[in-house]
Amino acid sequence: MKIRIELSDRDEIVIRCREQNEKVYALRSAIEDMMRGENEIMLTIGATEHFVPKNDVLFFESSEGKVYAHTADRMYTAPYKLFELEAQMPSFFVRISKSAIANIHHISSIRREVVGNGELTFRRCDKKVYFSRAYYKLLQYKMEEMRLMK
Repeated sequence: MKIRIELSDRDEIVIRCREQNEKVYALRSAIEDMMRGENEIMLTIGATEHFVPKNDVLFFESSEGKVYAHTADRMYTAPYKLFELEAQMPSFFVRISKSAIANIHHISSIRREVVGNGELTFRRCDKKVYFSRAYYKLLQYKMEEMRLMK
């Protein structure tokens, strides 16, 4: 693969490839995420607003009518619904159950149960979240897509 930068009077990114495959789609998705330009999300703890880098968020979960955002060391309240977060978060966030969205960049292990839910654990912390069997194929696909990009 060859990477080249050319100066031009307009901003344009062109991907030239022999075929459109998973790596090309993953590259396009990563570029689109980066071009959105919003690297932080506003979250709250009590009455204090915090601007947290999106990549620092491990997962979002809804419980008792509220949405919580978990980082390695804190839990924030998110002023959004899960479906809104799905639309505004980068493509490395994936729905893992009706009540949770996870950042696949931070997943360290996936434990599947024979029946029912499975469990995700995250790097550099003790936090866990459960995923639903119905969302496992999507999670598996996104994890494979991430591996192809590396």
